[in-house]
Amino acid sequence: MDITSRPTTAHLHWNYNQSSGEVEIAYRAHQISEGWIAWAINPTETGMVGSQALVAFRDANGSMTAFPTSITSYNPSMLPVNLSFQVSNISAEYSANVMTIFAVIGPLDDGTIVNHVWQAGSSISDNIPQIHSTSTANLQSMGTLDFLSG
Repeated sequence: MDITSRPTTAHLHWNYNQSSGEVEIAYRAHQISEGWIAWAINPTETGMVGSQALVAFRDANGSMTAFPTSITSYNPSMLPVNLSFQVSNISAEYSANVMTIFAVIGPLDDGTIVNHVWQAGSSISDNIPQIHSTSTANLQSMGTLDFLSG
């Protein structure tokens, strides 16, 4: 699935395991090395607030860092937390101005159809992603996805 031009060129790839209800995901987005990317599921709404995110960025040492975080407000802490669904094997890589988050999520309580949100920001401070732009493209970075049918 391509999720392009909002706010950056991005792609979400997944494999859904029907027997376990788990989803292997790879979320790729063009990003400068000083920025961050995030992909999230919002189990209750269609927007950012309430979403449960996987975030990645290059830390102060230049290594990629990836972790789950909860978006509880328009000014979230962006600190690692446990989500309402399982997340395992989370990692990230950076190459040729593309950041990629890898993870296994689920099983998901509400089945295969999810509200999802994606985002990118341009700055990190003390290894914490900082607020992203609030342009129209950023505010429209959301949709509904069915892991079973695409």
